[in-house]
Amino acid sequence: MALDHFKRHLAFSLAGMVLGYLLLHPYVVLTYTLMHLHDNNFFHAHWGEIFSNALKSFGPTMLPLGIAFAIFGGVTGLLISIIFEKKRKWYLERLRLEKSRVALKTLKELMVTLAHYLLNSNMIIGGKVRFCRKRVTDEEVLKALAVIEFHGRKIDSVIRSLRKITEVKESDYTMDGTVVMIDIEKELEKFMSSNNQDKDS
Repeated sequence: MALDHFKRHLAFSLAGMVLGYLLLHPYVVLTYTLMHLHDNNFFHAHWGEIFSNALKSFGPTMLPLGIAFAIFGGVTGLLISIIFEKKRKWYLERLRLEKSRVALKTLKELMVTLAHYLLNSNMIIGGKVRFCRKRVTDEEVLKALAVIEFHGRKIDSVIRSLRKITEVKESDYTMDGTVVMIDIEKELEKFMSSNNQDKDS
């Protein structure tokens, strides 16, 4: 990425130097010649001589002036490249924020639907687990009920974490990174911890 930026800045600078030397430099010399002729006899000027003087701007004696215009053009090209790069970054950031806003809006709408169905069903499952726990004494059954209750609380925490999310962060779901999922690990741990404290109290 940094190499691409360097190449882009270099290309703009070189283009500016070429334009400064081949266009701006002879243009200034030609303008100066015409202004000088205007003070004398502009309308009877020999245009062949004028353009001949303009071509002399590429001669050895005018080389220092040509180098100055080339440097000026190179600096101008570099500044234009920097401005374009900043505008490009601003546009990409704005595009990223817009995509994130749309994704977050879609996620919240999806979570409202999931919460309506899953949380209600999860509440019923939790109630049935507590009902069964009061009526059985078998250790294996109680362990199974504890597992069901734990994963029920986890489903509840996942839904609540997704509803509270304010920024869409992604993490790899597969080893090759071709499939990603929303990263809610920290929010999930917070809700699971809160659920465990409520259970203990």
